[in-house]
Parts: sequence; structure tokens; C-alpha cells
Amino acid sequence: MSFREFNGQRIEVLDFDDVTSDERVIEFRDPDSSSQESLIAVVIPHDGWPAAIVSLNPRIAGVSADLMEWAIGIARSLAG
Repeated sequence: MSFREFNGQRIEVLDFDDVTSDERVIEFRDPDSSSQESLIAVVIPHDGWPAAIVSLNPRIAGVSADLMEWAIGIARSLAG
């Protein structure tokens, strides 16, 4: 777990391997939210970055395009 700054807001970044599905997951959370749920999750299967998918928490109305682009960039850099 680490924190990154996006437009003056701290975003929690969790990077972990999901051993049940053989996928790497990079989640982005708002640490100030009471729900502690992910805003965005980037799932990278064993095939690597070209097969990665992005999931948005269905409980939220959406996120800005800037935040989505930023999160994908962070995930891509972490994926190597």
C-alpha cells in the first residue's frame, strides 16, 4: 500500500496478486471515504498489460476522465 497525490488529494494505491485468479490487481481508493471501497481497479491477468482491464466501483456515479487516465498511468508504471 502506498499513497499518491492526484490534484491535491491523497489516493491510496494497493498493489497485490490475487492468487485465486492468477491476476495482479492495482486498486485506487479515497482514504477519506468512509466506505474504504475502491474507486478504480486495474486487473492485469497473467498475459500481461495488453490484456489488462479497468473496473469502476458500481456504487459510485463515476470518476473524472483525468482521474481514470492518471490511475491507468500509475497502474501501467507499476505493472512494468
